[in-house]
Amino acid sequence: MLFICPFLDSQRILYQCSCKQWKTIHYLYFCRHCDETRCADCVSHEVDSQFCPQCLEYIPMLDAKLKKNKCAHCYQCPCCQNTLSTRIQLLPVHNPDSSNDSQPNVKKLCYYFCYFCRWSSREIGIPDQTGPGGFIEPVVPESQRLESLFEYYRVLSLKEKNEKEKKRMVPRTALSLLDKYGITSTLSPKVTATLRARMARNSSGLSTSDLTKSFPQLEDFKPSVGLSEDGLPKLNVDEYYGPMDDTATDDDDSSAIDVGHLNTLQQTLNQIERQPKKCSDLYPTSQQLVVKRSLRCKKCDHNLSKPEYNPSCIKFKIQLSAYYIVPELRILKLPSIMKLNETARIELTLTNPTQYLINVTLLPVDITNNPIADVILPNTVLQLTPKDDTGDLVDVESSNSKFNDDPNVISFRQGNKIGIYLFVTPKQGNGIQCQIQFRMKHDYVHSILPSTLKPASNTALNTEETFKTTKETKWISHMIKVNLANISD
Repeated sequence: MLFICPFLDSQRILYQCSCKQWKTIHYLYFCRHCDETRCADCVSHEVDSQFCPQCLEYIPMLDAKLKKNKCAHCYQCPCCQNTLSTRIQLLPVHNPDSSNDSQPNVKKLCYYFCYFCRWSSREIGIPDQTGPGGFIEPVVPESQRLESLFEYYRVLSLKEKNEKEKKRMVPRTALSLLDKYGITSTLSPKVTATLRARMARNSSGLSTSDLTKSFPQLEDFKPSVGLSEDGLPKLNVDEYYGPMDDTATDDDDSSAIDVGHLNTLQQTLNQIERQPKKCSDLYPTSQQLVVKRSLRCKKCDHNLSKPEYNPSCIKFKIQLSAYYIVPELRILKLPSIMKLNETARIELTLTNPTQYLINVTLLPVDITNNPIADVILPNTVLQLTPKDDTGDLVDVESSNSKFNDDPNVISFRQGNKIGIYLFVTPKQGNGIQCQIQFRMKHDYVHSILPSTLKPASNTALNTEETFKTTKETKWISHMIKVNLANISD
């Protein structure tokens, strides 16, 4: 693991989600309607659009399903999985009908080439194309069998659906009416037996023979037969790695494993339908489509994140990330080693991401949540100035004189960021990592949608409605865990 500056390492500060999971603030969302944080596990994911990450072509849902979620124009290198480029080569072609031999005709040939690993489609014998476009993909050995299975189950599901619709539309029979009113005992046993036999014949289940008669395309379908363990063919290890005899010498060419011509596991899994063994059998794979998804709160069913439909647009229609609402904590100064039963001073930074003044209070938690160390938190309300994107120069002296900060609690104040001191005393040793927990409580300004207000005078001729945005302040608390340095005796 690389050594990261504590100020840049955001993994040391963890926030507790509403589902009791610990996440960093960059992986959390904030629901304005529930006033709770949400992670990726406690929100519902909805697919908005699908597009190719290489050519940025928007593909509708139905077309993407027919194309198996693959792009028809972009391909990936089978060796390094990078995007293949189309290289054009011009070849002179002699035209016998031309009277002027000094200007021969030129033929354009296109082939795929990878600029990262220098792989080309000519290495595996793919013929050059006369124009940029897709090549004929190799046939999957079991493609016909899979298509027959898909067709069989599709027809079977359609038949069962039709049978269910027929049962819904079947009128009430005489037997059901007789059973309902209890008059079957008055009839003769012969009539009752005849009605029940006819009812059983009409409600009989669907058989495979009836299915094939109704759908003649299933007559050639033959179900596969399961094999026992003894009936399965044994794996030929020598086919992959050569003979594994102990008597083989180093000079024997058959015992050497040619790693350069064998595929890796990742290369084989990328083409699982064919499972090639050698590098010469690798073919370009189509570029997989990526999706833009919107996130929705499972509790109140409101959107937390909704992107634009345009693939080239990186903006969001709705983006309720916790990073833009909840104050962010970072570690500024941290001792490399914390000693047992010795108080260490930790300096943290607190940043206000909103456009409003925020009051923050750090509250202690139950002692069972801090079994490793004792922590002393500031007992004052920390005020954070609003975020100003246009403020390049900050007057530090005027900010300090405005808020009258205690130097024993607040180390510095710069714009919308302040530095605070925490005092931690480890209670356990043995080289474990020191962890502390506390609760951060802050106010949050919630903007309500514009409300419609009617004019005060009823006799006014101007009937235009005025809009006004109301704001509501709420108090929210978050559970925070801080991972500090290791404890030494």
